Amino acid sequence: MRLFRAQPRIALAAAEEAAAIVALYARAWDRHRGQLDERLIADQTPAAEEVSAWLHGGFEVFTASLDGALAGVVRCSFPTGTCLVDRMAVDPERHNSGVGRALAEHAIARARRAGVTKVWVQATPKLEDVVQLYRSLGFRESGHLRAHYWGEDVTLMELPL
Repeated sequence: MRLFRAQPRIALAAAEEAAAIVALYARAWDRHRGQLDERLIADQTPAAEEVSAWLHGGFEVFTASLDGALAGVVRCSFPTGTCLVDRMAVDPERHNSGVGRALAEHAIARARRAGVTKVWVQATPKLEDVVQLYRSLGFRESGHLRAHYWGEDVTLMELPL
């Protein structure tokens, strides 16, 4: 009998994980069909070639594993002295298990180690649990925009470090 919740193991993604990461994005975003514009879902479910390109330069991609299985993923980039955290996805079967929080906290810690001054995220307000997660970590809303290419409103949030 387990008396505590298992903690996700966070690691830098390896090139051989690209196919599993693509499958995770597809599962994570598929559950939002009918809730979000299809253009947003299509943009957030990358092909294997795109994930492979991320893993070969320009981005740091971190995976979260629970009980040896891929449970989540997040991407970080470091433009102009800041950190952009995006492309976070959690396996629907692992929702409310702490995976998203662990990935976000890891990304923030990575930004601190990089010496950046701010961490940026963006989320559609329709994903209230995502926006609430970022707020609980200290992010504050800094702007709203209508992302016509996604057919959705987007909230831009920042965390000064």
